[in-house]
Amino acid sequence: MNKQRGMTLISWVFVLGIIAFFATLVIRLLPMYQEYYGVVRIMENMKVELQDNKMTKAQVKSMLGKRFNTGYIESVKNENIEMTRDRQSHVSGIAIDYEVRVPFIAQVSLVGHFQKEINIDPKRR
Repeated sequence: MNKQRGMTLISWVFVLGIIAFFATLVIRLLPMYQEYYGVVRIMENMKVELQDNKMTKAQVKSMLGKRFNTGYIESVKNENIEMTRDRQSHVSGIAIDYEVRVPFIAQVSLVGHFQKEINIDPKRR
């Protein structure tokens, strides 16, 4: 008698269920992290730009808002942005702290908490 080899139908269903679970997880988490890396890129560009320019909080918030709009960043709101000022009332640091919730399966949601902080050191001349 020959021995059977290979997977049964039940084991195939089990393997496909595991693959579907992880595929759903990646599909839900990937946009969240892409948005975060967009925020990081914008903040690093702002750090370089603000080293030369002395800008007020309102000017920096306006500039950040425009860059977030063009970068399709929707999770960061004005209340998630904190700015520190130096003695001349110019922005010397920016901190962004926000949370993203996306639905996963049924009543289960995935939560991502992201933080990014930059300190602007004026260039010495």
